[in-house]
Amino acid sequence: MKGIRAKDEYVSVFVNNLPKGMHWRWLKQLFEYHGKVIDAFILNKRNIKGKRIGFVRYANINDANKAINRMGILASKVAYRCQFGKI
Repeated sequence: MKGIRAKDEYVSVFVNNLPKGMHWRWLKQLFEYHGKVIDAFILNKRNIKGKRIGFVRYANINDANKAINRMGILASKVAYRCQFGKI
């Protein structure tokens, strides 16, 4: 079907160290600057250090790479760490 993609075509970006009050909608909006975001969510669980974590799912790998490269530069300022995540 045209316009519907297989799950394998999406690329997830892992986001670590999210601020306490961040909502998934704001996370999605923040990452939409870098490309087409399919979905964003923040887990209820926390990492080993007690920080919040989440995922942002992009429509293609180019947009995901843009986000990782750009947000990696900003990581020291806003305390995000981005890397590829498994779907």
